[in-house]
Amino acid sequence: MKDHYVLKTALLVLAASLLASTAVRAQAPAAAPPPPPSVKTGQAAPDFSANYLTVGDNGRPAFKAAKLSDFKGQKNVVLAFFPAAFSPGCTSEMAKYQETSGQFNTNNTVILGMSVDSTWANAAFADKLGVKFNILSDASRDISRSYGVFDEKGLVARRTTFVIDSKGIVQKVFMAQEELDPAQSLDACALLKEVK
Repeated sequence: MKDHYVLKTALLVLAASLLASTAVRAQAPAAAPPPPPSVKTGQAAPDFSANYLTVGDNGRPAFKAAKLSDFKGQKNVVLAFFPAAFSPGCTSEMAKYQETSGQFNTNNTVILGMSVDSTWANAAFADKLGVKFNILSDASRDISRSYGVFDEKGLVARRTTFVIDSKGIVQKVFMAQEELDPAQSLDACALLKEVK
């Protein structure tokens, strides 16, 4: 119990320090609409491996990796890039995904959140929201760049969601404000389940 409390406190302190440097950039209004991602509907989604933090069997923090190709042939994937853990828009977005996660599960879909925040910050963010799906760290920015959603000026991933079918093909891409509500992604996943 004490280890869990220490882990939780450490995660919150780290997240608060990261939030101070990232949240302002993530919430700043854009002068022009962002460019579309380089990965388009109908293309194969670039494979990746990204870390997340969990509590191991021994009660201590443990890093694990999620790989997109692990879901191929089994599940659809909603890959939701967001700018910054703990920022208001991202908090609302990930909370809505958690609220509807059961419906995604029913449609044979796994949700993966992704930001350039550290694994520790994302773990604290997920813990605060009670999120049960994995929020992955792209601290190297390689994944965001491979999908064409990294904002080089703001140093964050632009808010973009990719709905990827079980064959690994991008079926839908949602950006910016339309992406804040997971309803469209949920509708797309329901259609994918029907097409199976």
